[in-house]
Amino acid sequence: MKLNKVAMSVLTSGMLVSMMGAGMTVSAHSVAKHVSAASIKYPVVIQTAVYTGKQDGKKGWPEFAPAFFAAPANSRVELVIHSYDDGPAAVTGNNYAVKGTIGGYELVDGKKVKTIPAKNVAHTITIPGMNLNIPIPPKTGNEQYVTVVAYFNTGKAGNYPWQCMAACGSGSSGWTGAMSTNGWMKGTFSVYNQ
Repeated sequence: MKLNKVAMSVLTSGMLVSMMGAGMTVSAHSVAKHVSAASIKYPVVIQTAVYTGKQDGKKGWPEFAPAFFAAPANSRVELVIHSYDDGPAAVTGNNYAVKGTIGGYELVDGKKVKTIPAKNVAHTITIPGMNLNIPIPPKTGNEQYVTVVAYFNTGKAGNYPWQCMAACGSGSSGWTGAMSTNGWMKGTFSVYNQ
């Protein structure tokens, strides 16, 4: 079930702590920084999804929901991404290659991959400050969504901006709209001290 940004923002830290304490997977949104470190199980599991403009109601605006993540410093993270997008976008540089993950790979529908062909990248989560790049392929016509799972370690505390490096937004360049708006194709990964 997709929780919209308003619903996520009204969750209290107490609710998040209760959910995590019960062993439930919680998508870390902007309120996750209020969760006490004692309540977090390791590895920290973060889930997000990529929705298309048809799903979020803004034509040409794909969306990561949530787009704001948090985890303790020096911890292991399991990032699970469900992408409903079925089309590729032009990717910049070598952002088709997995970078910064444990083992140098990600799992795409359970299969280990170190790169996605550049012509088959739909989105990325690229966090320069964490030296991390997670390319996401489009789903095929036979599946509801593609699942990408990446494992990585957080470093020192800080707020690390991330950006999708595939030109999947609006405008002739593909770099406007969702690409230039926090909470859509860019956000922040907050790493906090325990």
